[in-house]
Amino acid sequence: MMKISQLLPICLFLAVSIPAFAEFTKVSPTAKIDRLIKAGLTENDLKPNPLASDEVMVRRLYLDIIGRIPTQEEAKAFIESKDPEKIPALVDELIGSDGYVSHFYNYFADLLRIKTRLTAGGQSIAPGMGYEMWIKDALRDNRPYDEIVYDLVTASGSSWENPAIGYYLRDYGMPLDNLAITSQIFLASQIVCAQCHDHPFDETTQMDYYHLAAFTYPMTTSNRNPNAADAAKAMKEVAKTVPAKFTDKRDLRKGDSEILFPIRFNNVFLEEDRQLRLPHDYQYDDAKPRSLVEPRTIMGPDAVISESTTLPEAFGKWLTSPDNPRFSKVIANRLWKEAFGLALIEPVDDMKEGVTGANPELMDYLEQLMIDLDFDLQAYLAIIFKTDAYRREATLEEHTPGAPYYFQGPVLRRMSAEQIWDSLVTLAVANPDEPSARRKLDYEKRLATVELIGEAVYGKSPKRYARDVIEVVKIQKELTSEIEAATAKMTAAQESGDEAAIRAARTEANKLRAKLARRVEEVVYRDGVERQVELVAKNAKEADPFLNDLASLVLDNGARTFDDGMSDILGAKAGDGTGIVKPIIDAMFRDEQKAIQKREEKEKAQQLKDWNIPPKSDLRRSYEKSWQPTAARLVRASEISSPAPPGHFLGEFGQSDRELVDNASDEASITQALALLNGSAISTIGHQFSVLSRSMKGEKFVDRLNTIYLAMLSRKPTPQEVQIFREAWETNPEAGSVSGIVWTILNTRQFLFIQ
Repeated sequence: MMKISQLLPICLFLAVSIPAFAEFTKVSPTAKIDRLIKAGLTENDLKPNPLASDEVMVRRLYLDIIGRIPTQEEAKAFIESKDPEKIPALVDELIGSDGYVSHFYNYFADLLRIKTRLTAGGQSIAPGMGYEMWIKDALRDNRPYDEIVYDLVTASGSSWENPAIGYYLRDYGMPLDNLAITSQIFLASQIVCAQCHDHPFDETTQMDYYHLAAFTYPMTTSNRNPNAADAAKAMKEVAKTVPAKFTDKRDLRKGDSEILFPIRFNNVFLEEDRQLRLPHDYQYDDAKPRSLVEPRTIMGPDAVISESTTLPEAFGKWLTSPDNPRFSKVIANRLWKEAFGLALIEPVDDMKEGVTGANPELMDYLEQLMIDLDFDLQAYLAIIFKTDAYRREATLEEHTPGAPYYFQGPVLRRMSAEQIWDSLVTLAVANPDEPSARRKLDYEKRLATVELIGEAVYGKSPKRYARDVIEVVKIQKELTSEIEAATAKMTAAQESGDEAAIRAARTEANKLRAKLARRVEEVVYRDGVERQVELVAKNAKEADPFLNDLASLVLDNGARTFDDGMSDILGAKAGDGTGIVKPIIDAMFRDEQKAIQKREEKEKAQQLKDWNIPPKSDLRRSYEKSWQPTAARLVRASEISSPAPPGHFLGEFGQSDRELVDNASDEASITQALALLNGSAISTIGHQFSVLSRSMKGEKFVDRLNTIYLAMLSRKPTPQEVQIFREAWETNPEAGSVSGIVWTILNTRQFLFIQ
């Protein structure tokens, strides 16, 4: 009989040979990452940093995943938890939350250069906000990254049909620049130099650049009517029936522009027959200037071009393919940097051939992991945040650019402008992660406005549109004398340098501009709306939801005529020159507006009750005149216009201006120091109705200090810190006040940095 010791090798061999056992013993992705990092450290005679404390980890996780510090309750719950799996549990809780959407929207807004005002003119606000909401929805729904990118680079249509066209509208009229941005963001290849000449630092030639640009060149950003060609033909026939004074070509162009003015920057057209040519000054021997350029990729397998796909579709499939040697690697590398503060390959947007980074095996694994996860960003991030490597203390030494780093732990880094602002919001108001209902309503009304006008204009027959252009020319000529007078006043005011006169002239010009716009609404758009409503009434099943809602609103589900419906909507404003668009949109969203107001009134009533604020008191007046307006402005950075308005805290602390890719800054400045020392942040956090202040009622000095430390640093003060503050308080009682302690901590590296 064989002994157990003799059987053991056989059993082990059989066990390893069984697929089920092999699957059972398969290394998890987190363990694999940790092993690869450990191997890199061992090879370079380095040791990993010690594991970080719970106090450090809870703050780091909240900042890295949802972009803000934890509340006192959140920090306390994590620190006091005895669950050995509390870190993975918190990661799962935070990823995919509203806070996650807010934080990673900020990240992608910086990367994609998303602006609320996408391009020149206020008419680009609706598509800008639509682009913002589209990205947020994609993050909220956890759409695969490759699908998101494919939809962006193939997007065409109007802003109300497809908000993803914001990707092309962002570079309005600059298709070659857009291609350079696409390459930088998704391929980490900075080929912009090759737009004008062969790249001086790598092998990309000017011809390579134009070959690649030929794929997306058919995407045209335009302010024209999609039916412009047919309308131009119809114009010739209509012009024969009206006096010649209304058919001058320049006047017709002005009339056409006036009609389309409110919906400028809202369309991207796919012109498949639009071909790219080399520039007139092309100087190389492989082709002549102005030669047609065929589409061709610059790396990896060739794009598959067929009759069944458009060139942008072929480009999108090539770009986002797992076989593309850069696409998966770039996003895996970018998100690694979000967690650790440093990428495996730096810089993240300029990968050079042959550069593998300090741990090429780890980079290869992360790239394949992204592919295996089907580009699930949430799953990928969750794996990274659950690694032991991420749990280690931060490396405090400043990293030297170009030097290898083996990830002993994350690197110490300053919060982004958005993280600082969102953390201040967390200290001031409850439910900081809740999306702004008012911003969403504002977007929906703006989008509905351009859709209403677009449907009214684009839905017309070419002949009807031609007649509208002539009608607008007539209106413009009626107002000629007023326009000339306003122009003369403006010129005279500017020449005199009289600021008051300039403002008065500008106001008069704006009023005249509004008057012209309202006349166009009542003459052109009303007719278009009526025609659309009539079509929907005849066959509602074929209409889109917006037109169905519009017809239902105007016709009251068939109970009244169009004229009766419009009279009801306009009310006392009917015929007084105020236009039709705003009254219609206000009527369409009246219920949503009332719901928001009702909710806000309910919240106010609850706060007055919970905070024991009596009516007709100084406390009540402080609440209504001081706190309510302040609290209304305290929303997450992702809910503020992008970039933030001039002079806003976000701009002072380095928020990207959205002009260049990944253009935020974490450099310190004098203005930042002044903002923390003397700005409104202290008074906001220390306001008697802020979350922080309300959590400290009736507390003693030490209790107050503990509360502030837990709220701002997610830990209690050390005995030494308590002693320092106590001595300062005894010397100057103001130092022990809420504002005094907050002011001190707010200006420390401990608050501003992610350990």
